[in-house]
Amino acid sequence: MRRTSEKKNFTDNDKRAIVVGRQNGLTMMTFAGMFDVTEACISRFLKRWKAQDGSTKSQRTRRPRFSDRNGDRNILKTPRTNPRLTAPAIRREVFSNSPSPPSVSTVKRRLNAAAIMGRRPVKKPLISENNRAARVKWEKEHLNWTRQDWNKILWSDESEFLLFGSDGIQ
Repeated sequence: MRRTSEKKNFTDNDKRAIVVGRQNGLTMMTFAGMFDVTEACISRFLKRWKAQDGSTKSQRTRRPRFSDRNGDRNILKTPRTNPRLTAPAIRREVFSNSPSPPSVSTVKRRLNAAAIMGRRPVKKPLISENNRAARVKWEKEHLNWTRQDWNKILWSDESEFLLFGSDGIQ
């Protein structure tokens, strides 16, 4: 039987068996034979187990979370008050006094985790008060027109006119 010195991923049951067996006095050579690994592999696992204060689950090493609970809460509260803010604007508003604010991608991750996704506002024509008053006046002037009056008007739907915005996504 050939033993491998490669790192073996033990199941939770294997880990418990190794820990309990070692506490009961079994040798590392016994475990090496049982799991087809080297004694060094068993030794490394037991050292990690002791270093993790007896936890059989392996702890993942990752960067500590940058923003705390208050920062996350403020990130999520800001778009509720003003939904038109972008992620960089939220970052500036929430962390304006912070010496080291989180990155924009961190703000986006917090928003996405809370299911607050980016959305595109509905395009509406901008009608000023003067234009609105002029339209009402025109409608009142033409309210009593007959069919013959309207037949004198040339109606064309051949051309597309963009009165506001662009037809492309920007």
